[in-house]
Amino acid sequence: MVWFQMRRKTYMRNRGFTSHSPSIQKEKLINKMIKKAKKGVSMSVEIDFDKFKQYREVQESGEYNMFDPQARAQTNLTKEEWIRIMKEYKTLNEVWGKEIDLEEE
Repeated sequence: MVWFQMRRKTYMRNRGFTSHSPSIQKEKLINKMIKKAKKGVSMSVEIDFDKFKQYREVQESGEYNMFDPQARAQTNLTKEEWIRIMKEYKTLNEVWGKEIDLEEE
């Protein structure tokens, strides 16, 4: 009898079961899907040239660490816009970085 119970536990662990109740498993799966969906929704912020330029002006001033909330306070960007620029900085800089550099000269 003990051998059968141990084998069942091993089987359930290998299959990824966390409990004996399928409804709990379904609930956890739904919660994971909701979290993933929320992450995708938060990235629907549009960044234009002027917003990126504001970010670069603060960055080039050298007064703040770009992770510091006071750096964002120097602009009129929202928190979501600021985070999006930080996450996609390389791409945005490739697109608009040269234009900003030419304006400064």
